[in-house]
Amino acid sequence: MVRRIRWARVVPVAAFAMAAIVVCGVLGWWQWGRASEQGEVRQPDPAVAIAEVAAPATTPGSEQGRAVWADGQFAADDAALIPNREIDGVPAVIVVRPFTVAADATGSGEPATLPVVVGWLSPDEVADFDSRAPADRRVAGYLRSGEGAAPAPDPDEAAPEGAFWADRLSPAIFAQAWEAPLYGTLLNADAPEQGLRALPAPEVERSVDFRSLAYALEWWLFGAFFAFIAARWIRDNGFRAREALDSASAADEPHGGHT
Repeated sequence: MVRRIRWARVVPVAAFAMAAIVVCGVLGWWQWGRASEQGEVRQPDPAVAIAEVAAPATTPGSEQGRAVWADGQFAADDAALIPNREIDGVPAVIVVRPFTVAADATGSGEPATLPVVVGWLSPDEVADFDSRAPADRRVAGYLRSGEGAAPAPDPDEAAPEGAFWADRLSPAIFAQAWEAPLYGTLLNADAPEQGLRALPAPEVERSVDFRSLAYALEWWLFGAFFAFIAARWIRDNGFRAREALDSASAADEPHGGHT
């Protein structure tokens, strides 16, 4: 049985289904990109003032890995020591200091605290750590995101005077000890503080956000559902049988179509 397409019905349904599929596909791809977050990779762009790419008290975004510089001074607050690390196969304690970015350098009109990773030392050197803030008036390096891993226990020994233990590289942790507002990102200094070792360039890491992954799959399932419903509707309502067309044509002719 030959069938003819009812274009007046099929075209609007097909157009709506295609639009819905495209929207679901794009939203699913966006969620898929959020589900797989790439780790720190230094971007090749020239260094810029921090106010051009990041603002205090905001969620980090595409600025991660950008080379920046900031004017101000290191605060006299205690330094943060992140223990239980390993760098190049050696046990390490990472040192982070609060750098007060000047009000005219933040872009917000008020000073803000930037966590600066100034280097690392071995656990045996912690007792002799010099907690005095450097006199630098400018810091330069590249931005890196904070850590969201599970907290790690502090060492049994007390932190040296002028420092405190922090379980991870997290602005949320530093905010409990340093002046607000804080940047939601960290600066990995180009040059280590005197007496410390430089951190190596971080390797690419990937972490999966399973909630975003589930959202991506849901959007794609919605798109598949729209495609299925449209295909079923077109199959059931978008065609007209040839016999029905011939019968209708014959009924319109004199004598029922017979000569």
